[in-house]
Amino acid sequence: MNNPSFNMADTADLIQRNWKKLLLFTMLSALVATITSFLMPKQYRSTAKLISANPQLADKSRLFSENIQGLYSYFGSGDDLDRIIGIADLDTTYKQLVDEYKLVEYYQFGNDPLQILRRKAVLKLRDNLSLQRTEQGQLKIICWTKDRELSASIINTLIGIVKKQLEEIWQSNYQSAEDKLNQSIIQTEQQYRQLNDSLLNRSTAQGVLVQKHMETLLEQLTRYRKTAATFKLMGETAPDALYVLEPAVPSAKAERPDKLAIILAATIAGFIFSLLLLLLGNRKKAS
Repeated sequence: MNNPSFNMADTADLIQRNWKKLLLFTMLSALVATITSFLMPKQYRSTAKLISANPQLADKSRLFSENIQGLYSYFGSGDDLDRIIGIADLDTTYKQLVDEYKLVEYYQFGNDPLQILRRKAVLKLRDNLSLQRTEQGQLKIICWTKDRELSASIINTLIGIVKKQLEEIWQSNYQSAEDKLNQSIIQTEQQYRQLNDSLLNRSTAQGVLVQKHMETLLEQLTRYRKTAATFKLMGETAPDALYVLEPAVPSAKAERPDKLAIILAATIAGFIFSLLLLLLGNRKKAS
């Protein structure tokens, strides 16, 4: 039994004899792809770009030293951008978006318990939303939905959540430092009053020592109050955590499905598949 083999001449002859079958299968593939592409729901894409701010702008020295102000860049490093991405990619962030825009109802999963539906909505949103770090050191956020307004709203809300969380971390640190200083001020004032009350019962030598101690406490109180006021001011004037270069706006037209690309790909795939079937059938006959 001869081992059948294919060559260009035989393949060309086979195609010439069966071109109608190839054409029919290819046209059917294109027709199915055309119908499918028009039945698929339209999806709109919104995009935003942002860059991280320099966290050193939150240093209290920036406001109180003219020599230091010029040393700080307004823009952060790659590590600062990674910090923003890390917060944006938290499950808690996605849950906030799911709850705010009622994505459980929007995605229409079924009748599972609410916790399961909420988890499915988070996973679906993760598929539809991407965080991309560009070569220019920017964060590009892309969101796909069937509602052009919703895509833009989700991205802008996400940026607001991340920005608020970062600024709250800074303000929390300032508030914590201020609270500790205020506590030290209260304790120092109490100590000063106790020394002052006991001054009458002291001898002359002891009284001098107590007065020196009281003077030291007054100096400490001055420093504590000045530093506490500094942290309070920093909390009230916290710098931006990020800068939005391009906010998300509603898409002008649907970008999915790409009908032309789908039809062309299906047409080519249909022709190749039908040709392979034809060659395989001819090989079996030859063997």
